[in-house]
Amino acid sequence: LPLTPDATTKDGGRLGNISGFATQAEIILNTPGAADLVGATPMDRPEWTAVDPETGSVYVTLTNNTDRDNEDGDSDTDTNVANPREDNEYGHIIRWNEGADPSQFTWEFFLFGSFASESALVNLSGLNEANEFGSPDGLAFDDRGLLWIQTDGGANDNTNDQMLAIIPSELNSTEDMLAVNADNQDQLKRFFVGPNGCEVTGLAFTPDHQSFFLNMQHPSNWPAAGTIDATDASGANRARSSTVVIMKDGGGEVGV
Repeated sequence: LPLTPDATTKDGGRLGNISGFATQAEIILNTPGAADLVGATPMDRPEWTAVDPETGSVYVTLTNNTDRDNEDGDSDTDTNVANPREDNEYGHIIRWNEGADPSQFTWEFFLFGSFASESALVNLSGLNEANEFGSPDGLAFDDRGLLWIQTDGGANDNTNDQMLAIIPSELNSTEDMLAVNADNQDQLKRFFVGPNGCEVTGLAFTPDHQSFFLNMQHPSNWPAAGTIDATDASGANRARSSTVVIMKDGGGEVGV
């Protein structure tokens, strides 16, 4: 759907005739509002996007949404084709490919977050205890085609926020099945788990892939309640917001 002043709104009018959308500059300043007016698909809190260097597919994380209301005001019942779970507390990842014409594309679900213990109606990707997660947020490919997925809070009661890895271009999936499913679980791997209450976010690599830099935001036990001490009662250092670097023992590429 083109977002221009001449675009047709859902009620058949002209977008540029609506106050606040008369010019392209105004539309750019309120892109979500313009998209709503022309009938774009509402999404469950899109966060990061990343492009697969092997295939050109574009990925976006939809971190979660437990506050979706339909036009009647009933919470958690308004789904759409791209957001099929009524109470999407775990979030999911969608990918798409551009068509020959710039206005065309195809899309599909790539991965649904969930606890392993949830029913098949929620755990649509068939996750297990080794890779269950919720609230996908940070998303980045390295130039080897590895996709790194970082999580941010939400329903992550079973595990702290984390980073997982998968190589989408090497998935052994079956046609007409979700890209990540119960048959290829061994290819989605938990790589890193952060401290209590933190968000794992931000990712950078050295060109040789031997050092990975991650941010640990707002761990819940820093600072301690009622004190400014950097240590707990036993004298151990408390976790704090920081950037950490991950390297392989003995050197070599991280993730292989």
